[in-house]
Amino acid sequence: MKQQKLNFYLSLYQAVGFSLASIVLTILFIREGGMAILVLFFMALLFLPFLLLSISELLKPLLGSQNLKLCIYLSLAFLVIPALALPIFFELGGFLIALFSLSFAGLVWLLKDWHHKLLAMNILGGLVLSSILLYLFWSIAHYMS
Repeated sequence: MKQQKLNFYLSLYQAVGFSLASIVLTILFIREGGMAILVLFFMALLFLPFLLLSISELLKPLLGSQNLKLCIYLSLAFLVIPALALPIFFELGGFLIALFSLSFAGLVWLLKDWHHKLLAMNILGGLVLSSILLYLFWSIAHYMS
């Protein structure tokens, strides 16, 4: 499969998946009440880089490839900047997440071709979305039993 088609299908998976997961998680957090509503902010920080990148990939025929390159760098910034504050609140776990985010962003930054950068970000977004969907299905099955 060509790399452009793979990027397109991964972006389509992420755009639909993150949108549906956002809606389901928002309903669950609001229904839970209390402090669970504050998790919506963390969900938005996690979903924003991948959702921005997937929507810009899907709108590439309208926006052009130059705007897609800008969105790649913006999504890398949205991936790294919030992660830098995590060690303040979550000690070792936050430090490990920040270290992973920084190392991944550095590796993506070093890639030469922007198609490879897009593919690396799409693969990470697909893995994040797949783990979130797996958790949602598990929690719904656990709730139903």
